Amino acid sequence: MFEEINSFEVAFKKLLEDVLEFDVKKALEDVDKVICIEPHPDDCVIGMGGTIRKLTERGVEVVYLCMTDGYMGTMDEGLTGHELATIRRREEEESARMLGVKKIYWLNYRDTELPYTREVRKDIVKIIRKEKPDGVFLPDPWLPYEAHPDHRTTGFLALDAVAFSPLPNFSNVDLDIGLKPHTVSFVALYYTNKPNYFVDITDVMELKLKAIRAHRSQFPDDIWETWEPFLRTVALFYGQKAGVKYAEGFRVMPGLFYHITPFADLI
Repeated sequence: MFEEINSFEVAFKKLLEDVLEFDVKKALEDVDKVICIEPHPDDCVIGMGGTIRKLTERGVEVVYLCMTDGYMGTMDEGLTGHELATIRRREEEESARMLGVKKIYWLNYRDTELPYTREVRKDIVKIIRKEKPDGVFLPDPWLPYEAHPDHRTTGFLALDAVAFSPLPNFSNVDLDIGLKPHTVSFVALYYTNKPNYFVDITDVMELKLKAIRAHRSQFPDDIWETWEPFLRTVALFYGQKAGVKYAEGFRVMPGLFYHITPFADLI
């Protein structure tokens, strides 16, 4: 059939609809479990806290995977990194409960020093194979002007892991402990400037802010005076694109489009 098509537009439409059976408007329908991968112990709630709450209210299981220990996130000279890491773990657990999240994995790599290595990739693959999610959320590693290396590295590592998780010869020791290869149905990028999928969070915006504020070590009163307006502005930015007041935006694509696809940004 495809050999008879002479138009890219026709081929592109058929590829999405008939071959891949992909409809971005239905990206989060019929999902039972998702993993949100975050660089630090507050990124899932900041990037998509409203969506997480909407999912858990539907009965979808949301699992967090935190890449680093949050060791560096303070300007308090009297607080050691070890003390802060302990505090941030408790804050993350409290914030997650507010959104209906019951399971958090911690890889505990040092904050600001997340390595881009095969070993970290294997850590993520192991959790994907264990949890077998329908979808994986991760920070967009191509966000322009993103200065934090942990954010960029987390995005690329997570994409690698999603790509390699179906391959039995990648970390084949997993097979010996009963972790079978797993293919993720969709990948969604949060913290993105090229969203193609939106979730209206107007009715849960205040809950999202409360869950963010549960990270008290990160958002004392003086910092919150800046961050609350910033967070509302981000939600308004996505909301304007979605035609609602507050929204969260994602870049959602079929897995095939994350590899050698020159038209991936056309979805």
